[in-house]
Amino acid sequence: MSGAWSSLVGQFGGFLVVGALTTGLDFTVYNLLTRRPPGWGRVAANVVSCTVAMSFSFTVNGRWVFHPAGSAGVVGQAMKFVLVTAASSYGLQNLVIHGLSRWWRAPVRWVARRARPCRWARGWSEDAVARNTVKAAAVGAGLLWNFACYRCWVFR
Repeated sequence: MSGAWSSLVGQFGGFLVVGALTTGLDFTVYNLLTRRPPGWGRVAANVVSCTVAMSFSFTVNGRWVFHPAGSAGVVGQAMKFVLVTAASSYGLQNLVIHGLSRWWRAPVRWVARRARPCRWARGWSEDAVARNTVKAAAVGAGLLWNFACYRCWVFR
């Protein structure tokens, strides 16, 4: 494997690891805030969990995965990163969470019915399944948005 290819594969692998850690951190903070107590609302908890996850993601990706060469490039990338990720985390994700929690509950009920017999969900309440279903749908929508924007604008 050539040096450039090896570097690209290593960088992509690092990006996947950071993404998995970021997602885990996001879900952990979200679940800690939405369970009782403290019982925060889902949208408010998502704002906090996304802020924590976004800060972690930019810091770790910048220092460990992408190794930016100059401060001018880092500032520009940081501004683009924050704009794209904030639109996703605070706009798109909250619309999905609110929509699936308030207006279109059928997908959440569908997942809850299928989760009941699963070993991983046996100790979960229906509310816990619902909270994580709407969060997972929101993260999925954000993933598609972020990938398209990062590829076409942020890291172009």
